[in-house]
Amino acid sequence: MLAVPATLAFEAIALRLLGRFEPGVLSRFGLEYVRLRLKTETLESAGRWLCGTLLWPVWLRAAGMRVGKTSEVGTITDTVPELVDIGRESFFADGIYLAGPRIARGTVTLAPVRIGNGSFLGNFAIVGCGETVADGVLLGVCTVANEHTAVRGTSWFGHPPFQLHTREASGVDRTLTFEPTWLRYVNRVSWELLRFTVPLFPVALLLAWFGVLDNAAEHVSLVVLLLIVVPALELALLALPPLVVIALKWLLLGRVKPGTHPLWSCWVSRWDFLYVAWDFWARAPLSAIDGTLLLNAFLRAMGVRLGRRVVLGPGFEQVADPDMLDFGDDSTVTMLSQAHTFEDRVLKLDRVTVRAKATVGRAALLLYGADVGENTYVAPQSVVMKGERLSPNRVYVGRPTRPVQSL
Repeated sequence: MLAVPATLAFEAIALRLLGRFEPGVLSRFGLEYVRLRLKTETLESAGRWLCGTLLWPVWLRAAGMRVGKTSEVGTITDTVPELVDIGRESFFADGIYLAGPRIARGTVTLAPVRIGNGSFLGNFAIVGCGETVADGVLLGVCTVANEHTAVRGTSWFGHPPFQLHTREASGVDRTLTFEPTWLRYVNRVSWELLRFTVPLFPVALLLAWFGVLDNAAEHVSLVVLLLIVVPALELALLALPPLVVIALKWLLLGRVKPGTHPLWSCWVSRWDFLYVAWDFWARAPLSAIDGTLLLNAFLRAMGVRLGRRVVLGPGFEQVADPDMLDFGDDSTVTMLSQAHTFEDRVLKLDRVTVRAKATVGRAALLLYGADVGENTYVAPQSVVMKGERLSPNRVYVGRPTRPVQSL
């Protein structure tokens, strides 16, 4: 257990020892670029353990980033910490491309990035080097920040981005979103510290594997040991983590229904821990059965509604909200699903439905409440907006999607 926090502390110190980067231009083929890559990849390594926790802004400050009070940060990519300044009460979802160096014609350009107070960045938003996001700005999923987002208090979506003129108010008390009571604070910290216990389970499995193997070697022949005992132990080693994740899901969350949950609720802490445990315990063995009916069976056990003869593309070895996914008979799904958002620090959940014989292309993103009609085709890289219903027997493309022809 001590190995994880010790490694995280060493990584923060290592980023400081690597020295600061100033705005400017580097050679793509020099040692400075190697130092730059070491910084960005070390930060991403630490984020795998700490993203979304109260310790993550603390670690980022130790690494050289300026992070305002009560800001929440998810996973960030390509980030040089000393070039980023995040205001107070901002919220970053996961997969944010933040302050990534601009690489072109053998040069690497670095420039500072400023995120204002109370801003919200949705999943996979892109804030390139040199960009400024004003106070109170919302960038939707897969949205690229540009000079238009400098207008305070506005909301943007798409690529190129267009302004959203209506924004749903959460109506949730600040004690559940920004100013928690001490009891809620202790609850969240306790669940987040449990992440450091995650390595214990695979280590215990490995020790049990050696123990059973050693015991079996004394009672069976070498042929039986190699042809029966060892394969059986290997199968158990791969099967047990997914089975434990299934049990953990039903123990912590049960059957999840559409609804809302504030950031500082115990439910969100349990939901977050389940996702982390799934990633570290079951993602690797499940990737070995990606594309097979065995993965379909696992997802059904986790709560996904899968019809007959459903074909799933890559990426379903881990999903955030299995109970929210509903795929009809003969559908083909190679999408990214986002059955929740964290806008205004409130987790909002609703179903994502792909009806019979529909096809959703690779890396298309379906937001919560999306409903893809029967025999409809959604092109790769498209985005279906929250609550949007696509008509049957049509072809849709774009961010957001638009119909282009009938089938």
